[in-house]
Amino acid sequence: MHLRRRLLLASMLVGAAASAAPAFAEEAASAGAEVSELVVTARRENRTSKGATGLDLSLVETPQAVTVIDRDFMDVFGLDDANSVLMLTPGVNVEEVETDRTYYNARGFDIRSMQVDGVGLPFTRNVAGDVDVAGYEKVEAVHGANGLLTGTGNPSGTINYVRKRPTNAFRGGAELTAGSWDRIRGEVDVSGPFSPSGRWAGRLVVAAEDRDSWLDLNSSARTFVYGVVEGQIGDNAIVTAGYTQQDSSAEGVLWGALPLLYTDGTQAEWDESATTSMDWTEWDIRTRTSFVELVYALPAGWEAKGTLTYNDFKEPSRLFYVYGNPDPETGLGLFGNPGRYDQANNSTLFDGVLSGPLEIAGKRHEIVLGVTSAKSQSGYLQYAVPFTDPAWGALPPFGTWSGDEIAEPTWEPPVQAANFTNRFNRVYGAAHLDFGRGVKAVVGFNAIDVKTRGDSFGASMRRDEEAVSPYVGATWTFTPNLTLYGSYSDIFEPQAELDETLQPLGAAKGESWEGGLKGEWLDGRLYTSVALFKAEQDNYPELAGMTPGGISVYRGIATRSKGIEIEAVGRLPGGFKVQGGFTTLEIEGDDGADVRTYVPRQTLVLGVTWDVPAVEGLQLGGVVKWQDDIHLDTALGVIRQDSYALLNLVASYRLTEAVKATVRVNNVTDEKRLTSLYWEQAFYGAPRNVSVSLSYTF
Repeated sequence: MHLRRRLLLASMLVGAAASAAPAFAEEAASAGAEVSELVVTARRENRTSKGATGLDLSLVETPQAVTVIDRDFMDVFGLDDANSVLMLTPGVNVEEVETDRTYYNARGFDIRSMQVDGVGLPFTRNVAGDVDVAGYEKVEAVHGANGLLTGTGNPSGTINYVRKRPTNAFRGGAELTAGSWDRIRGEVDVSGPFSPSGRWAGRLVVAAEDRDSWLDLNSSARTFVYGVVEGQIGDNAIVTAGYTQQDSSAEGVLWGALPLLYTDGTQAEWDESATTSMDWTEWDIRTRTSFVELVYALPAGWEAKGTLTYNDFKEPSRLFYVYGNPDPETGLGLFGNPGRYDQANNSTLFDGVLSGPLEIAGKRHEIVLGVTSAKSQSGYLQYAVPFTDPAWGALPPFGTWSGDEIAEPTWEPPVQAANFTNRFNRVYGAAHLDFGRGVKAVVGFNAIDVKTRGDSFGASMRRDEEAVSPYVGATWTFTPNLTLYGSYSDIFEPQAELDETLQPLGAAKGESWEGGLKGEWLDGRLYTSVALFKAEQDNYPELAGMTPGGISVYRGIATRSKGIEIEAVGRLPGGFKVQGGFTTLEIEGDDGADVRTYVPRQTLVLGVTWDVPAVEGLQLGGVVKWQDDIHLDTALGVIRQDSYALLNLVASYRLTEAVKATVRVNNVTDEKRLTSLYWEQAFYGAPRNVSVSLSYTF
């Protein structure tokens, strides 16, 4: 770990705390403990989400399965990045294919929609780097097709990150964590009103982290800053403006991963620390997001809301890809492929929504109408390497590499390898209708128009697609505790993948059904759900190979997915809190054969915390993630990963009213496992590791 990084981390956190606390504290002292005048628009009822439909529905009223990972769960188990959160989200699978590239899937299909506060562009195929979650209050996973929210009906689901917002009263906190592999992390979170009137308030969140890794050569550092200001304009308007930036730097990174089969077709076994990286590789990511939100209260309970978001993303990298299969005796048979790229992407998105109630036949109904318009620009610069460079070609025997076997190549001047523009426009609407006797319905439509212009690595990205998709759902609360629900959604998902003629594959189309039973128990403290789902999708992309120029090409296949999801979350008597779920599913092609066999067919997540009654301030907890066996068929042989369970334990003790100490042990049983079989290469997940945290609230 670099001393410079540690000094930067410390100075950022101390500076943030020192500058923010006095300004807020002075105002808060005169404002009192609570400022009733400030209306915080992000404050919502417990377990409430607009995720599935854009309507203000409780989880029970939403005719889809919705999982909420709240800030308390993230803090207890030390979930500091998106991957760690989603790994413990029931029904979601995290495919860590490289150290800095991740895919997510649910219900058998890739998740391609990531949103913040319900706003975002679809088509996200993978996530680069570690996305810090210090600035988010909770993470919502909407399961199944949800075209009303995202504009496309992907049958997997949508991940929605809900930002932290300013609070009515001054409050803050800081935490310092140290752990295995020289990991050190600090966070500061300060929030409160600017004046006694409470009409304006702000919040600042700063986090920084530096760590080495269980993988040889690998280390990373990241900083995260989020600031938001919210205030009232007149009597009817609330404006919110915010800015987020994250800078990540990783060294000794994997591009591709370990070879998993020997030349004779038998499966290879490596040390958990094994890597095919070189010591000169790096992968940096810089993300900047600015947003402005205006909410205006109209007569008769109606509301108009507009959100403008600008994202700027830069990703320079110097990489080394290793391919081939080693001989089991000599270790020979691997080849190198160097790569250097400067990726840049920026997007501007506007979302406008008009919502409110209608009284018809003595019943109150809710209506939402909206428009979205977005444009994104993407470009890649590529630095070529002469084929005479030693970085190309056969590599030394694998198994004892130290990272200096191949020197960094001589890069040629960059050339524009890709430059394309996406335009996305949609009009949508939904209604929540109350028919009485506990019966309610959600109906809606989504009309989208997608255009892409430009090229990528020699292939045209041109596409023009449009569609109108319906959505219908219903709920029936037939007892005070139980609600039956069902929903149907059309699937229409434009895709950027290229077919074997290097033309866009076209949209995936199909249908999605879901039905189930939801319940609330113990005066609303415990929520349970059982969901049965089925999706049929045509033209879903399956990797067909690569062109001589290294472009991945796909074929469209028919895919069918069906299964059951069971979930429970809430507080139980005796100081217990539980959150977990079980998923079982089938994924088949049009011939009835299993497809996407790297996706586990059964998964279980169960987290429990216990506030020990006999010892005030002591909390114990544990969370287990289990998945059944997976495999990947290749031309050379079959790669297998047996079923496994990961167990994380935590114990915390409140030393004073403001100070708490926490010890966490992850992967208690030291389970060795591959992180994914998405590709024919993979690396091993983290072995047993320990961290200690000290937190202070004020």
